[in-house]
Amino acid sequence: MAATKEFKGKLLISNTDGKNLGEIKDVFLSRDATQIVGVFLGKTGILNRKAQLIDWKKVALFGTDAWLIAGSDTVKNQDEFDGGEAFINADDLRGREIQTDGGSKIATVADVIVDNTGKILGFALDKVYAEGPLSQSNQIARAAIFDLGNNDKPMITVLEQAETLKLQ
Repeated sequence: MAATKEFKGKLLISNTDGKNLGEIKDVFLSRDATQIVGVFLGKTGILNRKAQLIDWKKVALFGTDAWLIAGSDTVKNQDEFDGGEAFINADDLRGREIQTDGGSKIATVADVIVDNTGKILGFALDKVYAEGPLSQSNQIARAAIFDLGNNDKPMITVLEQAETLKLQ
């Protein structure tokens, strides 16, 4: 298990020619936030800024200081990915409030927790308002969230599921 913030700053090196492709700024998640789909390198362009990504499947090796990428021609604009406009930047989830289906505040998201295949296991919590299992573990399983919300709307969970479901 790893928090996606731990990825930031790692170098991305092509394993075919040793070219430095950039460094990780963040990761992009699938529309339903169940899987990492891309590694975010930043934006390019002066007027029409476009997010640059490397397909998650192109990561050949996850090193402690750098990741090896299968080929140096893998950097693409977000709009070149099928469904890329619906990808979620992990940074957009950090700080998002989590509430119960009844509207009670539970916590805010500190980070996204993933396994070594890029599957989203859950979320690390910050500012936990609820006492009990959530405040002790400081994490909530992805399966306990049934609405991801958006920049103006909190994530929604059922408290019983939030307290009982484990990261998996």
